[in-house]
Amino acid sequence: MSSSRPPRTSRSTYDRALDLLAARARGQTELRRLLLRKGEPEADVDAAIERLSAAGLLDDTNFARQLTRSKALGAGASKRRIAQELSRRGVDRDVASRAIADVFDEEEIDEADSIERIARKKLRLLAGVDAATQRRRLYGHLARRGYDLDAIQRVLQLVMADDSELS
Repeated sequence: MSSSRPPRTSRSTYDRALDLLAARARGQTELRRLLLRKGEPEADVDAAIERLSAAGLLDDTNFARQLTRSKALGAGASKRRIAQELSRRGVDRDVASRAIADVFDEEEIDEADSIERIARKKLRLLAGVDAATQRRRLYGHLARRGYDLDAIQRVLQLVMADDSELS
């Protein structure tokens, strides 16, 4: 074995890390946690993460931006909910805040418009149930997306009033 080749364990840790990244994007902390949980040696995990970062394959800033874009545009998540998700995945608070602000500016996402759009869509799906059940389910749906109480109450009044006028 030549000295220029990485040890067998480092290679398998690196390969496992690549496989995990191929499945979906991850942040450094999340990838580190997963590799350690799978029993990879800490030194090999550190080496693999360093190698992936140097190659540009592991970048918390890009990961935070991708996740923010996906959650905000796809799931209609609030800034608060996205920040919680990024924190849970180990992304630094400053990196997360910057990514959220940038994506919301670039995509011109208005949380007030988003919550109203999501509420109206969900309300259409709840057409067959009574008003109290609609209100309760709609509240839970919006709360799970991270919207605060004031925003939820405002949009509930708006969409429930509009819905009753149409009935």
